[in-house]
Amino acid sequence: MGILKTASTGSKRIMLDDSDYIEVRAEISKREFNTLASRMPTNVGEDGKNLSLAEATDFQKFLFGELVVGWSLDIPATIEAYEGLNAASAQAVDEKVAEHFESLLPTSAEGK
Repeated sequence: MGILKTASTGSKRIMLDDSDYIEVRAEISKREFNTLASRMPTNVGEDGKNLSLAEATDFQKFLFGELVVGWSLDIPATIEAYEGLNAASAQAVDEKVAEHFESLLPTSAEGK
């Protein structure tokens, strides 16, 4: 199979603990990556500082809306439902979504 292919529409399950999970998009297209990149905060230092809490939470909410397609709760995985999670649940989701987003970023070789 050659190198050229379109992004899959499939998803993958990421476990939050022994029973809870989120379903995320397995791949994103170049267009979708560009959209995500355009929403990334730009004033972040190498140490992660200079990012306001509002910027961080806004980007986390955007990532959730773009990448999460389902979860183990009995309600749809919407931004409104995400914002209704308690603090510990939201932190667990945010960490896994951020890890998944990082896995979708091009490597330094791919970025050239």
